[in-house]
Order: sequence, then C-alpha cells, then structure tokens
Amino acid sequence: MHADRRTTCLAVRFAARRLTAAILALALALARARALALALTLAVALAPLTVAAQQRATAAPQLEGRLDAVLSPLGGAMAGIGVNVRAGWYARVGLALSAGAVNGSSGLRSIQRVDGTARFLFDPFAEGRRAFYAGAGLGAQHSSDSDDVQGFLLGVVGVEARAAGRIVPSLELTVGGGARLGVVLRSRRAQGR
Repeated sequence: MHADRRTTCLAVRFAARRLTAAILALALALARARALALALTLAVALAPLTVAAQQRATAAPQLEGRLDAVLSPLGGAMAGIGVNVRAGWYARVGLALSAGAVNGSSGLRSIQRVDGTARFLFDPFAEGRRAFYAGAGLGAQHSSDSDDVQGFLLGVVGVEARAAGRIVPSLELTVGGGARLGVVLRSRRAQGR
C-alpha cells in the first residue's frame, strides 16, 4: 500500500510539473503574441508617417540663363538659356541653347551652340555656402562663316553659391569646341540644389 501511495504521489508531482510547464509555455506564447500584436499595431499606426517622410522630392525642371565669355580659339561672348532636371539626388541632366559673336579671321561672326550635359553635384542638399560640380556632355556648334555643324565632347566644372532669393548663381568653365567661362543663373529648387 505504501508503494501505491508513493507511485500516486510521483504521478501527481509529474502531472503538476507538466501542467506548470504547459502554463508557462502558454504564458510565454501569449506574451509573444501580445508583443507581436503591439509591434504590428505600431507599424500600422506609424507607416503613414514613415512613408510621408520618405517620399521623393519632386523633380521640377530648373531653368537657367547664362552669359559666357568665349576664351578660345577666338575671343567673343555668348548668351543662352537652358533647362535641367534632377536625375537622382546627385546628378542633373540639362540642355542649353546659346548664341553670340566671336572674332574670326575676317572679323566678327555669329555662332550658335547646343550643349547637352550631365553634372555631378558634390553638395546636392545645400549644406555648405558653395557647392562644386563637374560633368561631361555633347555639344554642337554652327558658325555663320560655314554651313557645317561641328560636334564635340564637353567637360564642365563649376561652383554654385547659396541662393539669392529665387536665383542660384554659379561660375562655370566649359571646355569643348573651345573654352568658355560663364556666369549661370539658375532658378532655385524647392529642396536642395
């Protein structure tokens, strides 16, 4: 009889331990489920804020006006207009049309140019007072003393100053089809340069 009591006591203890382990496992599962539910609730509640903060900036075209001193091969001056668009945060792709007059072998002659460039901005977020940029592109030029259109590769380096009102002034050196030093006035972007 004493052995039966002992066996029953061991069986009760074993069942109690199993029951305790099951209750602890259930409590742990409920705690995990609560934590998961809380995390999902927070994720759903904060998702609109996160999405709004990470939306892309609009890539409105940036207009520009420019005055260039033609340094080589012959001296002269040009004026032009252009437009560029954002091609990512650090890059701008643009097109500029210019016309002017240069000294030729038989006196002044008129020239017209079209330049397509891609520029890399070293400070696209306007964190500094000035921002350097460099780029490359393709150009074409027509002169009044020739029926030919001359094509060439371009190299561009420049520095932009801080915006003055709605205008961002810059100084730019362009090499290709001659060298030009220009003052470029671009419209200010809503965000960055």
